[in-house]
Amino acid sequence: MNAADETIGVYGAVDHIRDELIWLDAGLRALLDLGGNDPFVDPLAAFRGLVVSREELLEEESAEMAESKARAWQDYAAFRRESEEQTSERARDILGLPLYALASSLRLTVWEYRCVVLCLAVEVDRNYEKWYGYLNDDATAKTATVDLALRLLGDSEDDRKLGRVLLGRDGKLRRWLLQPPGDESSAQALKSPLRLDERVVTFLLDTEKLDGRLGECVESLDPEQYPELAWEGAGEVEDVLRQVIDSWPADSLPVVMLWGARGGGKRALMHRLAARRRQRLLVVSLASLPSEPERLRTVMDHLIREALMTDSIIAFEEENGGWKERLSLGQLRDSLRDYADHAGRPLVAWIARDRSAVGELPLPEGSAFWSSELPPPVARVRAELWQKQAAELGEAASSPGAPDYGTLAVELADRFHFTPGQIATAWRQALVLAAGRGEALPSRADLAAAARGQFRHRLAQHAVAIEPRRSWEDLIIPDESLDLIREACKRYMLREQVLGGWGLGGRLTYGTGVHLLFAGPPGTGKTMAAEVVAGELGLELYRVDLSRIVSKYIGETEQRLRELFEEARQSGAILFFDEGDALFGKRTEVKDAHDRYANMEAAYLLQLIEAYDGVTILATNLMQNLDEALLRRMSVIVKFPFPSAEDRARIFASLLPVGVPRAEDLDLPFLAQRVEVSGGHIKNIVLAAAFLAASGHQPIGMTHMVRSARAELQKLGKIPMRGAFAPYSE
Repeated sequence: MNAADETIGVYGAVDHIRDELIWLDAGLRALLDLGGNDPFVDPLAAFRGLVVSREELLEEESAEMAESKARAWQDYAAFRRESEEQTSERARDILGLPLYALASSLRLTVWEYRCVVLCLAVEVDRNYEKWYGYLNDDATAKTATVDLALRLLGDSEDDRKLGRVLLGRDGKLRRWLLQPPGDESSAQALKSPLRLDERVVTFLLDTEKLDGRLGECVESLDPEQYPELAWEGAGEVEDVLRQVIDSWPADSLPVVMLWGARGGGKRALMHRLAARRRQRLLVVSLASLPSEPERLRTVMDHLIREALMTDSIIAFEEENGGWKERLSLGQLRDSLRDYADHAGRPLVAWIARDRSAVGELPLPEGSAFWSSELPPPVARVRAELWQKQAAELGEAASSPGAPDYGTLAVELADRFHFTPGQIATAWRQALVLAAGRGEALPSRADLAAAARGQFRHRLAQHAVAIEPRRSWEDLIIPDESLDLIREACKRYMLREQVLGGWGLGGRLTYGTGVHLLFAGPPGTGKTMAAEVVAGELGLELYRVDLSRIVSKYIGETEQRLRELFEEARQSGAILFFDEGDALFGKRTEVKDAHDRYANMEAAYLLQLIEAYDGVTILATNLMQNLDEALLRRMSVIVKFPFPSAEDRARIFASLLPVGVPRAEDLDLPFLAQRVEVSGGHIKNIVLAAAFLAASGHQPIGMTHMVRSARAELQKLGKIPMRGAFAPYSE
């Protein structure tokens, strides 16, 4: 019994059941009278079904007795109809009575409805077990049976024939409401027990809002909880969706697919739609559904019954694309067919990160399908959402010494392409970080760290984070190359002004990102330049790990690339493709299936690069091996030449901080002239020399430098001639 039933004067679920039991009590008494002995008076009543008396065997029914029984049954049938009418009159204006809701949603016949009441009686009052045991002629048969239902619920032989059909294996009662019989072959045997499934009982008694067996994979959202949409763009999609659903044919199964970044409001939008229709929303986690066919069938049966009983919309939530390979699409399709066939107002939603699964959804025949992206908010709206979070701090947000949240909101909106949900999550995490420092107000660093934290673990699945520690002063390359990198950084920082303020973005559907190609021999500073760019723009830098991207399975590489770019787009991270020719090499002539799929992967990656509106950096040692289509998509191509002697001397000097002890004979220009290697090898030489000096408790001198330089050259297969480093001793 719920709280409403306990309130004086409120007619609730239990009151309704009690009223329905009035006609059942009369029917049981009528059967008892027609059958003879009263189980509460007859001394052999306790042995009914175990003892057969001589009188029972010899008893013959006279014509007068048969006529009397017929009149008694007619009197009972009339009383039953009158009782049902009176109950209907009392309950007519009461919304949400479970018995009526069940009958309405499953479109039960009168006979089926009465059968539910018959089975429900023993769940609310154990006294009915004695009645059923006696009338079943079996003291151990304490539940309703097929025979008892046929005798009690029908008024004619035709009613009994109909009852057998309705209790058949394919009927609604067996399919959705009753526990399965121990032996399927005896489902229609007269002694077959009829017992309601435990979830049906809790639903009718209004004691549980969701089948407990679905708790691991299904969430039930109440129509009374009406969520607000975070921004006007979601409202526009909602208006279109409502118009589309209203226009669909009544005999179709409407299926809608909403796709977009997580936290964009897809679930909230479907919840609002369900609430407007006064329906519950059942959100199914595809990742949590069991893959074993028998278990999946059971879970889906429970899900469909839940949706039918509660007049709910089913929404499948897709966290990743692996469900298509893990689950039986045929089983999902059959279950949705059952839902469409039996539900009064069927509607299925598909909530996904992208629309890649559109062609593979398990839609039954006759489905009406519509899909739409729920786009992320533009920068202006993102800034407003950040400011809205700050406003919840009250007057403290504008107190002396508080961060300038207005400026921070614009900065964060520009840097992170977050959805409303992600902004709210980041703000909550920033408050936690601030509290950890003993502060009530989150700082700029707290907000940036909280925002980055939302993506770090997901990007790390496909890439390795690089901490930007280098500055422009560390980057020793020709001025022309340096200027190109600076221009690329300015291009990114001014993109909102040019694309948004000046309106050029409205003319361009792709190619709005900043894509840099760094080409040059190994060790010439390409990775360092990527760090400098990340530091200048204040963005995270991730080196794409090819071992985590490339897969031998067809389609898997494309899926991982799509996930990588989507996470990077939302977080604003820079994607750094080192050794880019491995992924972006020239497409080859197709000689076999391997060539065809390799070319498809390369073409798909080019599409992702072109559509990405962030920053990507590709580094290659072999520019001539890159696909020409990639070169056309690059915003800037920066060449990193082999360093000159002058540049090598600067690199040597930059690697020796002020605090490093130096011997008086240290001659860096001499080393730069004699050692013709790139910056990466110079770093190895300086580091090895430092360890040699430290092991001898000496400052770094030419002896250490020459020794480490000779070893580095030997690694490269360059054997220095004797006297190459004269006059310095080795």
